[in-house]
Amino acid sequence: MSANYALSCCSTADLPKEYLEKRDIKYVCFSYYLDDVCYPDDLGQTMSFPDFYEALINGAEPRTSQVNTEDYINHFKAILDQGKDVIHLTLSSGISGTLNSALVAKAELDDEYPDRRIVIIDSLAASAGYGLLMDKLADLRDEGKSFDAVVSFA
Repeated sequence: MSANYALSCCSTADLPKEYLEKRDIKYVCFSYYLDDVCYPDDLGQTMSFPDFYEALINGAEPRTSQVNTEDYINHFKAILDQGKDVIHLTLSSGISGTLNSALVAKAELDDEYPDRRIVIIDSLAASAGYGLLMDKLADLRDEGKSFDAVVSFA
């Protein structure tokens, strides 16, 4: 039985694209810049990981950019339009402002989707710890746990 809600995270959960798809975990992409050229952190699709590391070895200057409100709105709408509620965990607010962007997006969508729920949760984690938390939430969802039970655990 398919859950009536979707789990969602940022690409910074550092789980492979294929794994996220297999576990049915939606993700929204951060961005990164190499020498002022912007790329989506789309889990190695736009730029392969070997090419990324080669660019760093060759002296490219990297920097990152958090998910903006518009990207969150588009991401959440794609889920809401399928008739599903959203549980979204962000990268830790201690190292990124992405939580605030997600909360603004939620506030903008609440009136447009009054019958849907969007819960934004600060994961307080990054990288592998964040990924492990998403994996556990997917386990709970797949065991048939309710939206509220998964939110409570998170």
